[in-house]
Amino acid sequence: MTQTPDIPSAYGPGDEPRAHVPLWAVFDPDWYRERYRDAVIGMVGSMPDDRGLYEFWLRDGARYAHSPNRYFDEIWYRRAHFDVENGIRMGVFDSGFQHYCETGHRGRSCHWLFSEGGYFSLNPDLTPSLVRELGFANGYDHYLAIGQVERRASSAFFVPDLLRAGIFQNRLPFDPATGEFSRLLTSTDLGALRTSWYFDPVWYLDQYPEVSAQIASGEYASPLHHYLSNETPTAYSPTPYFDETFYLARYEDVGRQVAARALRNGYEHFVRFGVFEGRRATKEIAFPPFSCDGDMPDWKAICDNPYTAFVKRDGEANEADIPELPSLRALASLQALRGESLLPLLARTPLDFRYVGQPALSVIINAPETFLDLIQTLASLHDVNCGAMQVILLSGHARDETANVARYAYGLEVISSEQGNLQGGWRRAGAAIAAPQVLLIDPGTTLFAVALNTAIARLAQPGVIAVAPQILGLDLRVVEAGVSVARDGSCTAHGAGEDAFAPIVNFVRTCDGVGGGALLCRTSVLRAIPAIDDGLGALRIAAHSWAGLCLTLRQIMRSGRIVYDPNFLIRVPEREIAGEALVAQEALILRRHFAEVLRGNQPHRPGSAIMLHKPVRWGQRILLVKRAISSAQPTQRERLQSLCRAFVALGLQSTVFALDEQRPHTETISATLPDEIEHLQGGIECLGQLIEQRPRGFDQIWIMGGHTLNAVFQLFNDKAALLPEEGVVLDLRSLDAVQARFDARKVQAVRDRIDEADFDQVLADEVANAWFCQDIVVADVAQEQVLGKVGVTGVTILGDDLPLHDSPDFDNRHGLLFAAQPATAPGYSATFLKWFVRNVMTRLNGRLAEPVRLVLACETTQSHDLSMITHHQNVAPLRDGQADFAALAAQCRLLITPDQVEGHVAFDRLAAGACGLPAVTGGEAALQGAASALLDPTAFAEAIITLYQDRETWQRLSDEARQQARAMTTVYRDTLASLLRQSLVKEEMRD
Repeated sequence: MTQTPDIPSAYGPGDEPRAHVPLWAVFDPDWYRERYRDAVIGMVGSMPDDRGLYEFWLRDGARYAHSPNRYFDEIWYRRAHFDVENGIRMGVFDSGFQHYCETGHRGRSCHWLFSEGGYFSLNPDLTPSLVRELGFANGYDHYLAIGQVERRASSAFFVPDLLRAGIFQNRLPFDPATGEFSRLLTSTDLGALRTSWYFDPVWYLDQYPEVSAQIASGEYASPLHHYLSNETPTAYSPTPYFDETFYLARYEDVGRQVAARALRNGYEHFVRFGVFEGRRATKEIAFPPFSCDGDMPDWKAICDNPYTAFVKRDGEANEADIPELPSLRALASLQALRGESLLPLLARTPLDFRYVGQPALSVIINAPETFLDLIQTLASLHDVNCGAMQVILLSGHARDETANVARYAYGLEVISSEQGNLQGGWRRAGAAIAAPQVLLIDPGTTLFAVALNTAIARLAQPGVIAVAPQILGLDLRVVEAGVSVARDGSCTAHGAGEDAFAPIVNFVRTCDGVGGGALLCRTSVLRAIPAIDDGLGALRIAAHSWAGLCLTLRQIMRSGRIVYDPNFLIRVPEREIAGEALVAQEALILRRHFAEVLRGNQPHRPGSAIMLHKPVRWGQRILLVKRAISSAQPTQRERLQSLCRAFVALGLQSTVFALDEQRPHTETISATLPDEIEHLQGGIECLGQLIEQRPRGFDQIWIMGGHTLNAVFQLFNDKAALLPEEGVVLDLRSLDAVQARFDARKVQAVRDRIDEADFDQVLADEVANAWFCQDIVVADVAQEQVLGKVGVTGVTILGDDLPLHDSPDFDNRHGLLFAAQPATAPGYSATFLKWFVRNVMTRLNGRLAEPVRLVLACETTQSHDLSMITHHQNVAPLRDGQADFAALAAQCRLLITPDQVEGHVAFDRLAAGACGLPAVTGGEAALQGAASALLDPTAFAEAIITLYQDRETWQRLSDEARQQARAMTTVYRDTLASLLRQSLVKEEMRD
């Protein structure tokens, strides 16, 4: 911990003014006189004045466990910190207040409702050194002065917003300039109000009537004060939904911690850990584990979890009957009522589609069946607000208010289409289109927010001639996620009946077209539609007319693609189902007119429709299998993202399967992958089902990790007939055996000898099935050599994708950077970071021309270890490390990295090198772009001091790091393309 230059002390009446005095150190004579009246008179004989009272407390009161004010609780401080109580008994300290001023204020709590450690962990933009730089003695001082007004949190037992709501509900006086914490401590009218969902004051007083008498006598201020301060904490339960006795008996590990005074009671464990571990609160009450993004919960998780939800419902299980879903007919009626409700509004304030100059988008609305359908589509178009819009309405045979639509919407251009079908109307409207892109839309279709903007951005990509939407029905289930047309002319909608954004429809892909609803396309292509002949003109099924349009667009521009984008989201009314005879008749028309376009498609709908929607004609299909990637594995995540970007760039249809038997539905990495990646997850059984659903549906398989291969080896053997014969790649750039050896080390200049035989056996077990794969890729020569020792040869060095980033020069960079995400889990990275902060950072003080801060690059602030590390001087708040790693690497002057072991890749050093950031790393080996230093605190500090101030050496290492990243990226991309293209050539030769 860091040392503050000034030790706080008490401040009372008559003392010399000071620049700043913590509120917890200010003696309050009025409060003290009321609180300890009998004790003072009993010892002095009378009640002194303010100064005399202050001197009495300094001389006698503090020794008798009197608190100087309501913000410092002397008795609680002694009970909570038994070493302080022992020190007082031994005569080391006169009081707990003295201990707190001299040393305790740096990390201990002095009030039952405030946690010093919790304040910094729940407010990751603050650190102890930062609040001291701001002029405060500690976190509690900052909280009393500023934090409580900002409604910051420190304890699960005090939720400012909950208390404020109670104040308003009971119409009690409220001063926005006074924080809820001070309001609670200075008032006598708030004791029965809830301050947290973890404590019920009304139930507590009813359950323990003796507490009311203790509050009335002044021994305790409130029920919560009693619960958090009494001498027998395991004798009381805080709510009817937690049983202290049961919890301690059920969980012996908690009981041992309570007996050792590591925890106050079982409920402290439950609130901090048990809620999230899924432990029982009572014999009858149990909840599933509640996962957090890290090893400790944030404030949201503390306030909103299964237990607090249960308490908010007053203990009623969430077993309410699921309401019966309305029928599609009922939903259609509601939709019609919505349209009717719009009419009086639009009659008073019509929609305005008038524009000046060239519009950004043209819209062609097909002839409506009913006026209400048209009105809802017009209102939806107006709401999306994507710039100047030209709206063209194809008039039909409707006999309702459609003819008077100008009363409800200005600026519509009406084109007659009474004698033509859909394609004829689109063709006639083509000449009137004024924008470079046009949206074709059915009346009754409504657009979701930002859907149209998403589609416009997708249409702007090279080679895209049209964008198909994800179409939902009125029940918000998928009606269509793109249409595929077989060679026999049959049309099949993908994903029908699935939930919106289900994994099999939640990725961008090429498709044959749409079957209705809407389509965004390029105006130039639409205008090129030739005059329709009698065959296409005879199409009467709307889905076939739309499919015919899409096939015509592809026929006009063979190199163009129609792309399905799930974020282009629309909703449509229920579609009519055509008769089988008419469907077969019109399929024949499509087959005859588009035989050449359909030549590469499946001959007919296969047993598994997914094979129809991912044909090889849209690109070779690759399956990437991986294990779930934890938040402490950023390197694995970066490599996955790089692979997926490369797959998309090479035109592959990519499916990523996350193999996770324990938590099959919790991985969220899909949000970081390219839109074109299909992301699935589940256990071995789910993977087997995927392979069965897509026989020969993958042309190549990429397996990340030896243990992943071991997990799927038996399955792949059993399903060999359904998988490609060649093209299986094993990615061994991350070796678990090497990682385990790396994490088992200690920080020391001379390494302990390692049992190589044991290591080789563990590694051999990891790669035992590597022979199954045609290609094996590694990161560097060192990994190749390590694998060679256990008989894995013929590997390909792939390296990593490290795109270069522009970054400032030497003078515009400041501070040190550490890639701390791996340190959120136990291992050598965490051990090294603690060693560095405790032993090296202190040796930099006063040695550099500018104050130097250590920035911890991390994705989460919910790490207890990292939060505690920020308590050290010159360590930046965790919030400062939340930016993208490349952005942080471009701001800092040096990267600090641990020393490596053979076969372990320092990915963070390589990634920082792409930003021109040199590193100081442990060890003696010479590395490009880095200065090596012995793992001796003084030697390591000297290496940092030298490089931090030596511009010439810094620039040389920066250039080396960039050159290394550039060379590795070139090798990576060329090698990966070669591996994949080799497989493509083999596939073409088989065909």
